[in-house]
Amino acid sequence: MRRRFAPHQLRHAHAAMAIRARDRPPEVAEGVYRLGTRWINFYLVAEDAQYTLVDSGYPRYWKYLSAAIDSLGTSPGAIQAVIVTHHHADHAGTAERVRASGHALVLAGEGDAWIVAGKYPSHASSGFYRRCSIRPSGLRFIAHSAVAGGARYRSVQSVESLKQEEATLDLPGRPRVIHTQGHTAGHYSVALPERGVLLSGDALATFDYVTGKRRVGLHPLNDDRDIALASLDRLAAVEAETVLPAHGEPWTGGWRRAIEITRENRSAA
Repeated sequence: MRRRFAPHQLRHAHAAMAIRARDRPPEVAEGVYRLGTRWINFYLVAEDAQYTLVDSGYPRYWKYLSAAIDSLGTSPGAIQAVIVTHHHADHAGTAERVRASGHALVLAGEGDAWIVAGKYPSHASSGFYRRCSIRPSGLRFIAHSAVAGGARYRSVQSVESLKQEEATLDLPGRPRVIHTQGHTAGHYSVALPERGVLLSGDALATFDYVTGKRRVGLHPLNDDRDIALASLDRLAAVEAETVLPAHGEPWTGGWRRAIEITRENRSAA
């Protein structure tokens, strides 16, 4: 059953989105700009006036991307590619509009690319509605998702599948994509080795939107939590002091320490 929200809740969410869309995006690492809201981040990676977009927010997050590229003195055509870390609506939402606005490639892991392309319905992780609906933070996230267009998935007409377990792409920032399944089957994280940055997608989070708690660890909802935890081993060789998750603030304590804390918390659970 679809949850209904009071008009004042939706008005507040709309107002918050409109205000924040006007801000210039913060540069959270060398040539990496953070876009989005308190709930969801996505990132522009710059190199020589060209860009790679890592994730693309909800469909109505276009306003944040448009404001960012305007403030940076560029245009959608400067975006060479969108790397969609996985198929969920809060990561793939504006990818088709970016593609259609210029000549950007849209890339997604083979296990998720067919969903991003609309060949199978995207779905939230198991337990999403059940767990979010009994907690204040989770309810606010559902309300935000409704306002931001989460219920209307925007499939991408042309998606290139990432098939290698690990590969460096000839794109702005020289992103290295690494298969980290568990949150979804086709989830990929993105490393920028030359900048000491890891864009973790939902392989790691510093904000649990279900409970509202801020901590470093696995995303609270995963298709397979054990596989998601094991997938962190694939990132062990990444040299990154800064971790940029899709949910939460940047982690600047080093990637290896983030893994240690995640495993310690898992063992104590």
